[in-house]
Amino acid sequence: MNTDTLKMFITIAQAGSISAAAQQLGYAQSNISTKLQQLERDLNTRLFYRNNRGIVLTATGQQLLQRASQIVQLTDRTITDIQHPNDVRGKLRLGTLQTAASTFLPPILSHYHQHYPKVTLTIQTGTTLTNTQAVLNYQVDGAIIGGTVNDDALISIPLMQEPLCLITATSSMADIHHTPILVFPVGCAYRKTLERWLDSQQITFHYPVEFDYLNAIIASVSAGLGMSILPTRVVQPYVDAGGVKCRDLTSAICNAPRHFYLSPGYRDECPI
Repeated sequence: MNTDTLKMFITIAQAGSISAAAQQLGYAQSNISTKLQQLERDLNTRLFYRNNRGIVLTATGQQLLQRASQIVQLTDRTITDIQHPNDVRGKLRLGTLQTAASTFLPPILSHYHQHYPKVTLTIQTGTTLTNTQAVLNYQVDGAIIGGTVNDDALISIPLMQEPLCLITATSSMADIHHTPILVFPVGCAYRKTLERWLDSQQITFHYPVEFDYLNAIIASVSAGLGMSILPTRVVQPYVDAGGVKCRDLTSAICNAPRHFYLSPGYRDECPI
């Protein structure tokens, strides 16, 4: 087993099927299948469950994926450091919230890229839950996460307290007891904050409408579909333009903590 074999295994795990991995790697599907079977024989364990829709990692496969990602990244980083001792280069994969990606993160990324132009940046957005899982599974080097995650496998770096507000359409007076709630999928910190606020107002969490795109929520609120809770700095331009109305929340939940989380395995390895 060498790093090429581990890279193949990682590609299969991320692609979700042998055929998709073969296409990405430029090999015949039968070749990839044979190499995977040989790897499982060498390790004397099953790494994937096969089904009609593709493959799913076993518990052992999950363990190998974490270790393999560390080994491959450390190997690549070591080779790069030896070949280019004075350069900061490599790949930096970050997870973030859509709200962060549209407000305070872009100037930070711009500043970083100006100083380290040889680092390839990859940014992916997701909820607090998906970003946390991505860090734990070594799919990203670190992530900006809403709220607080209690997990000893993560290193937490506090970033800020982000003011939140309730937004409604400007065209009508929203009845908060009967207005549909516009939210991100389960696992979003804003959704949890909204649920806490509704509970504090003794309002049942009713008629939820899920979106996975920030601008779609704001546009739908403006159109009168429902109400939502979002960071004040995100919605302020729309408030100023008259697209939505903003209502302050109770002081106990009006701020949402933002943290940057990374795995201990990345502390000395990723070019942050």
